[in-house]
Amino acid sequence: MYDVEEFWEFDLRIGLVEEAERIPKSRKLIKLLVNFGSERRVIVTGIADQYSPEDLKGKRMIFVLNLKPKRIMGIESQGMLLLAEEGSGRVHLITVGEDVPPGTKVW
Repeated sequence: MYDVEEFWEFDLRIGLVEEAERIPKSRKLIKLLVNFGSERRVIVTGIADQYSPEDLKGKRMIFVLNLKPKRIMGIESQGMLLLAEEGSGRVHLITVGEDVPPGTKVW
């Protein structure tokens, strides 16, 4: 079991996907440019087998920002997109309303 204090250590924020593009030579990877209000970050997500870049552009979703950057196919990913996943492996986007500003903290 985890203590709730461990959960609070994650920096969860609303991000607005401004750009999205498939990563060449990859079946599953999409590179996102995400606006968090005071900054923009590149985030790589592995959902191109279920969603197209067009499905993601303009969406406001929840991201984890305080993870160590990770290089994926030569691109530094500066966070992680949160998704809902069924037992079958199908994933669902978790979107928020347009009235929630980019950078808003998620509790």
